[in-house]
Amino acid sequence: MFTFRTFRATALTGLAASFLLTLGACKKKEAAQSEQPTTTAAAPTPIPPPPTPLAVGSVSIGKSIDADKKVSNATTSFGVRDTIYAVVNTTGGGSGTLQAKWSFVKASGGETSVNENSLSISPTGPAATEFHIAKATAWPKGKYKVEILLNGASAGTTEFEVK
Repeated sequence: MFTFRTFRATALTGLAASFLLTLGACKKKEAAQSEQPTTTAAAPTPIPPPPTPLAVGSVSIGKSIDADKKVSNATTSFGVRDTIYAVVNTTGGGSGTLQAKWSFVKASGGETSVNENSLSISPTGPAATEFHIAKATAWPKGKYKVEILLNGASAGTTEFEVK
């Protein structure tokens, strides 16, 4: 005879069996998922920093330069027959115009222009640019200076003397 108690026991047994089957199926799915190789997303490509703008780092003067355009005989005192070199060391990159303005400084005040040179440059990093002045006859003794400009703006002045 089929009673409510029997129905309830049968229903609970069926429900429990169905729950266990469902639970077992979920475990298999989880196991199958964990057995799959894991893939990691590629790290994003870092964005490079913006380029450093072109700037004058330093100016060296001397009597000679080497093959790398570095002053090899640095001085601020020259003889009347010397060639005078100025090496402008730039940092950063980009295009620009370097200019050297050479002047004789008069004892009474004021200046007399000796020479002006300019060069267009486009470095991609640190670079050295050479300027020089020479004279077929003797330089007048006295004080001189060279002013370096980058794109028309003064980047500094270096004084020297001819003895």
